[in-house]
Amino acid sequence: MTPNERDLPFKEEVYAIVGAAMEVSNELGAGVLEAVLQEALEIELAQRQIPFAAQVPIQVLYKGNPLTKEYIPDFIAWRRCIWVIRF
Repeated sequence: MTPNERDLPFKEEVYAIVGAAMEVSNELGAGVLEAVLQEALEIELAQRQIPFAAQVPIQVLYKGNPLTKEYIPDFIAWRRCIWVIRF
């Protein structure tokens, strides 16, 4: 095991999500619209029993001031990390 592999936070979670994303990519191939990939990955994450929420708005603060724009990640998984999945 390399030092980088040891230091990777949430290693099992990262591998689980990357594995789900690779399955979707292998099944659907290239050139698929992002909305289709999003929905397919939602199905794959659910089948693998990976807890997630899709496109949940997050309030952004700038120097303590709330911005009117929100950040909307593709997925939040395990309620402790934000994972932005881009294909």
